[in-house]
Amino acid sequence: MKRLTQISLTAILLLLLNGCNPSSLMTNEQLDMTLPKLNQIHAIPSTTSVAFEWQPLARKGITGYNIYRTVNKNNKKQLNSTVKQLEKVGAIHNSFASHYVDTGLQQNRIYTYTFTTVRKGFESAHGKIITVKTLPAIEPVTFFQGFQKAQTVIKLIWRPHPDKRIKMYKIERSVNKGEFKWISSVKTRMMSEFIDGSVAPGNLYTYRVTAIGFDDSISQSSKLVSIKAR
Repeated sequence: MKRLTQISLTAILLLLLNGCNPSSLMTNEQLDMTLPKLNQIHAIPSTTSVAFEWQPLARKGITGYNIYRTVNKNNKKQLNSTVKQLEKVGAIHNSFASHYVDTGLQQNRIYTYTFTTVRKGFESAHGKIITVKTLPAIEPVTFFQGFQKAQTVIKLIWRPHPDKRIKMYKIERSVNKGEFKWISSVKTRMMSEFIDGSVAPGNLYTYRVTAIGFDDSISQSSKLVSIKAR
């Protein structure tokens, strides 16, 4: 009885895992070489995402599209990517769809994409290979300075970031040349100061500030500011 219970629990766990896996929600269609390929696609990269646009093929009986992607780890263009290198990352079940956005990407990285068309459980061959590079990191904050205002207080100031895509700042601190740790956030772009009230005399504190965009893109880190607390 115990063994049967374990088997049942295992089966339920597998079903739950499959249900939570986005790739399991994508129907595996059979290849149909006669279906039209999607070759005319316009790609627009951002720092952490890539948007795609195309002319829908509803008039040709197409009912959806599959999206495949691979990242070029060496950050060099691979125009002759093979199917084995591509991973299915999205599926669209609408014949009139003409847009798709791939999110959660790394900054300043090259990604390779291809699309397929879908009709009644069948999938076309891969369309044109598209190589896209996401945008580089945003410029760092400037005029970053720090001052000890009291025995246990260090005040940091910087110039507000001019890029309106910025939503907040991440404040990191290293104590006595140790690992940098995220100690707080400043959640308004125009707010340009942070007061650290957990300072102990005799320690060396090093700070850096990173700006974070609304799309979770991350700027280059600011210069380092080091203060020996007294």
